Amino acid sequence: MRLSWVPALLVSSAFLLGGSAVAAPSTCEEHFDSTFDLVQTVIFERHGCTNATCHSGAAPAGGLDLSRGVSYDNLVDQPPQSIPLESHPGLARVVPGNKGRSLLWLNVASATLPAQWRAPLRPMPAGGLPPLSTDELELVRMWIEDGASRDGIVPGSGDLFDACLPPPQPIKVKPLPPPPPGLGVQLRAPHQTLPPNSEREVCFVSYYDVSDQVPEEFRSPDGNRFRYKIADARQDPLSHHAVVDVYFGRAAINDPVWGSFTCKGGARDGQSCQPTDLTSCGADGACASPPVQATACIGYGPGDASIGVGEQSLFSSMGSAGVDPNQGIYAEAPLRGILVWNSHAFNLTATPASLDMWLNFFFAAPAEQEHQLERFTDISAIGRMSVPPYAIDEVCQRYVVPDGVRLVDLSSHTHKRGKRFRIFAGDFHCQGGAFADQPCSPFGPDPGLPVRDLCGGAPCQARRVPQVGDCDHNRAVSIDELVTGLSISLGRANLHECDDFDRNADNAVTVDELLAAIDFALRPLRDPADSLLYTSLTYGDPVVVTFDPPRTFGPPGTPAEERTLTYCALYDNGYTNPNEVKRSSQSPSNGGVCRPSNCAEGAVGQACRFDAQCDSGAGSGDGACDACTVGFGVTTEDEMFVLAGSYIQD
Repeated sequence: MRLSWVPALLVSSAFLLGGSAVAAPSTCEEHFDSTFDLVQTVIFERHGCTNATCHSGAAPAGGLDLSRGVSYDNLVDQPPQSIPLESHPGLARVVPGNKGRSLLWLNVASATLPAQWRAPLRPMPAGGLPPLSTDELELVRMWIEDGASRDGIVPGSGDLFDACLPPPQPIKVKPLPPPPPGLGVQLRAPHQTLPPNSEREVCFVSYYDVSDQVPEEFRSPDGNRFRYKIADARQDPLSHHAVVDVYFGRAAINDPVWGSFTCKGGARDGQSCQPTDLTSCGADGACASPPVQATACIGYGPGDASIGVGEQSLFSSMGSAGVDPNQGIYAEAPLRGILVWNSHAFNLTATPASLDMWLNFFFAAPAEQEHQLERFTDISAIGRMSVPPYAIDEVCQRYVVPDGVRLVDLSSHTHKRGKRFRIFAGDFHCQGGAFADQPCSPFGPDPGLPVRDLCGGAPCQARRVPQVGDCDHNRAVSIDELVTGLSISLGRANLHECDDFDRNADNAVTVDELLAAIDFALRPLRDPADSLLYTSLTYGDPVVVTFDPPRTFGPPGTPAEERTLTYCALYDNGYTNPNEVKRSSQSPSNGGVCRPSNCAEGAVGQACRFDAQCDSGAGSGDGACDACTVGFGVTTEDEMFVLAGSYIQD
């Protein structure tokens, strides 16, 4: 598996509590100046990485000195000396915001989690030393994914080791260096400032034109688009999601519907600007429209600027958008146009925080322009969940992959109560009963958990569609049809009696085709375990599964059932941990409707309409009727249910 698209930085360990950041523990065993200081001590020094025989001294292993005082500069954005970048494009010792392209992560994760990660050369620590613990590995992940800051404090990082860290301040990530001239281009997002203890989802537009930076060999045949093989992104670690779309609607960039354009960031911050004049805000600023509160940009601007299903996205942290030059996969973008920026971010500190973002595109040479990448984001069931307080529930949906394509990657998007996301190959649905034809999980309700049976007792199954041997086209292969196929193979019957046996159109029925038909006859149903393509257990850093080679669903004309993905997400609203129940008093002002129905304090879990009903004893005054059902919303206290991925056309 290979990833060459960098997800936006997702804050997974932080959350809002009563409008302010969660306080660190009041007592701890050790004090550290920063999260990287903690990494230096716990990971590098206590695991022997700074010994003279390892990564220190006059000739450190791999040319990497991890000694205190020099380790940071030797890691962040530094190319490895022992790994050829031709075979690992974009790899560095540490890439801020992207553990998957960080050699440090790949090396240590492959030792701790060998079933999930593979080191380019060898796992670390080497020499028979024990691998990192899961908490130690999580510390490395949190530090990298939250921007790999030298001095910053990643919320929750000290809690892993009972360590005291200073109060968190907004972290600024190291700017992403642009590609060398002639090899790529960089786009920069308009600068944002987030107030203290805030969360918001906004949309705004800007204009770009890179036509003078793109040589002819990297352009599409019509000359209006450029082709790229790797897309890279980096932003400050305040984002829950970021989506960047090319706008193809009816409004021009100078249409008043966007609002007044001003410079964002730089020396001219706040001054009026002309969006098509790319020099009007200087090299350190960007001209953009005012941010407008809008979920997924629905109804934004002239009403046709929604992020939609994501086909025009240049970047989306709500899923993957893989481009793999080693497979000849490339993507296209217009040389110039309007960008719609959809930013959902939160600032959990008591200080105003800035949010900057950079996008790099590395050009695809003509020899690398074999398969064009197309992206998708399925939001058809984005708000399907509705989980009462102290309950747990699963929801499912289906997505039909377009005919004649090959799947490149899959990912997912939920919020903090999305505890598991699974994707299955096949159209799994309820076979009869009150919920007939409804999508469902083939594994059924989780044993030991009060998860409702989506099929109400009926089986959840997906039939396989025969690709060979279905003479009467009834979606099954019978004994009579197998006999016919065998007769054709032996020359005792004419191929015209069942040309469906000739899958490869060579005017013959081969042993392989007979065996394929027998397999369909014996196994008409999909096996759930074999159908499972994807599992992710964290919302803040969702798994991206990349198929190498891209997954095919059959030749053009393959029935929709064979091209269907069934995806399911499990939501836990305080069942496993009552402290994580959605509470009215802790919901942001722009959150979804939160009508308390159960006690969150005192008689926890009891149904209620007012606080006194929740008192643990008559007149005790310790009750709080504060727990709510969790449903769709734009904040991390609410939920979403989104499938994302990309494919190439055959």
